[in-house]
Amino acid sequence: MELIYEIAYTNLLSPMILFFLIGIVAVIVNSDLKVPGAFYTGYTMIILLTIGIKGGVELRNVTLMDMLPTIITSIVLSIIMFGIAFITVKGLFKFSLTDSFAISAHYGSVSAVTFIAGIAFLEKVGVYYEAYMSAILVIMEGPAIILAIVLYKVFTQKQNGADENPDASLKHVIKEAFFGKSIFLLLGGIFIGYVAHTDGLVQIRPLFGDLFYGILCIFLLHMGMVATQSIRQLKNVKPTSFLFAFILPVVGGTLGVLAGYFIGLSLGGAVVLAFLTGSASYIAAPAAVGQAIPEANSGVYIGSALGLTLPFNLIVGIPYFYWLASVVYPV
Repeated sequence: MELIYEIAYTNLLSPMILFFLIGIVAVIVNSDLKVPGAFYTGYTMIILLTIGIKGGVELRNVTLMDMLPTIITSIVLSIIMFGIAFITVKGLFKFSLTDSFAISAHYGSVSAVTFIAGIAFLEKVGVYYEAYMSAILVIMEGPAIILAIVLYKVFTQKQNGADENPDASLKHVIKEAFFGKSIFLLLGGIFIGYVAHTDGLVQIRPLFGDLFYGILCIFLLHMGMVATQSIRQLKNVKPTSFLFAFILPVVGGTLGVLAGYFIGLSLGGAVVLAFLTGSASYIAAPAAVGQAIPEANSGVYIGSALGLTLPFNLIVGIPYFYWLASVVYPV
């Protein structure tokens, strides 16, 4: 129990979480605080590129065979979480079939913000993790989104006898899932980190390194505001209908820790896999789902992923996943 309190204390008093909480408070008290749109776009690009570059540098030290068990496991976990999410929201919480597909796409995918905050926590407590996990972040983004939309299209074609959404082609869906702006920036950063010479990387370190955590804090301030605003937009919905937004992260994170242990990841690597498996996408998934499943209620899937699951993971999930791994792994 003492370990739980110590981990929670370390996490809650980190500057990133405090900035996130300030963003929440700003909306609750109706502050006129706003983050300019252009500024938000700029620091989002810097954050994603920085994570990609760091991962690309580390990829120089590993082979595909080293990563293969983690790659396979991550894809399987994405599909499993899609299935668990679908059964949970459709069977237990009685959402419509359309909304269930949309929600499951988000919870089978991953959140880059949770990943970033999680690795910052691990670095703060001095825990090693396999740095190629940023590549796993990219890999886990798309499978559940593709699966949800394919199943949705099969279902609607059976019901209607024809495809009523020709613009929502599978080709477009794949493009959004794997080459949307967040994934494209991560892939671009990985490429730069992998092929750029060391002297060149040193030259860009002030922006894509030294300033990273300061920029991340401002980003999380903004995310706290956006998350709280998304909750406010959920109207005429019973609070108990969204308990899945807290259940699924715990289930996913637990599976991530156990899977990481099983395939031989370090304690930190298993925790990072838990960050990914227990998170929900609110960037790539909404872009693809909004195009391919327009009948789904965007307030439900964005509100739950961004307004509920993200804050839960930042405040509760991250320390829980680390505590669980500390229990599972031998001392």
